[in-house]
Amino acid sequence: MERNPKISVIIPIYNVESYLSRCLTSVVKQTLYDIEIVCVNDGTTDGSLDVLKAYMERDSRIVLVDKNNGGISSARNAGLDHAQGNVIIFLDSDDYLELNACERIYEEYISHYADIIIFGSKPFPEIPEPEEWVPWKLDCEWAYYPEFVPYSLFGERSATPFVWNHAFARKLIERGHFRFEENISLGEDMIFLLEIVPRAKGIQFIGDKLHHYRCFRPQSSMYRYNADKGKKLGQHVKNVRIISEYWRDNGYLKRWGVQYFEWMIDFLVLDLIQFHPQNQKELARELLRDIDECGLKEYKKKVRFETWEKYRKLEKMAK
Repeated sequence: MERNPKISVIIPIYNVESYLSRCLTSVVKQTLYDIEIVCVNDGTTDGSLDVLKAYMERDSRIVLVDKNNGGISSARNAGLDHAQGNVIIFLDSDDYLELNACERIYEEYISHYADIIIFGSKPFPEIPEPEEWVPWKLDCEWAYYPEFVPYSLFGERSATPFVWNHAFARKLIERGHFRFEENISLGEDMIFLLEIVPRAKGIQFIGDKLHHYRCFRPQSSMYRYNADKGKKLGQHVKNVRIISEYWRDNGYLKRWGVQYFEWMIDFLVLDLIQFHPQNQKELARELLRDIDECGLKEYKKKVRFETWEKYRKLEKMAK
């Protein structure tokens, strides 16, 4: 019999035996019972599957999806293929939820029927201390946008770069056939958000801190990329190329090209200046080439003075 739960929680699982129990306990004990828990076994090789099966014996709401290892984007996409809930939440298996998270999200959903709900999160552990920008980004402020405007994506601090502090109406995901880029191992959240948010009919930001984010795990891809700033920034430049092409091909640049250009320059150039990677000149040239090929040059004369100054610095880097 086909179920129609209120919320589907999609959890990719790969070699997280030490963290999985805390994650699953936070979901099975949610105050909103009418949920489904879509656990995607992404070819895990440790004892994670044994942990999961023990929970499955006690809770019939858990759905197991088995697949070969393909990374978090591939696992999330497999979860989306199976999810039946009205609302979709992505939960990483080393993070966990407040016990009333699903209830609060669904309360907000039926209040406005917003396509996207963004909520607060708390980083942990306290030692080592997270980078300053992390708790600032996760401290969500109350706001409601009945339709997409650029500030809801580029101005609200919690709008990016993570998907796990977002809840998405399944009808929105199905309407646009949205999926994660499976060949991207860093920044896949940002690509997904900049593709899906402009299609949203209603965007709700709530101040409740409903999620706990593990900001330090040596085995994570984020940790590995942070150790090589040149590689990290190179991936960011490639991701922005994907986003720029999507915005161009879907007509978003014609409506919001100036705001997008300002976001792109702020996102990339400050890091190129601050970290000064060995491949700085190469990345600057690649970014300038992408700006030209994606039809973004026409917007540079309309941006704020601060953005123009950063663009000039980008041109100097490329020489």
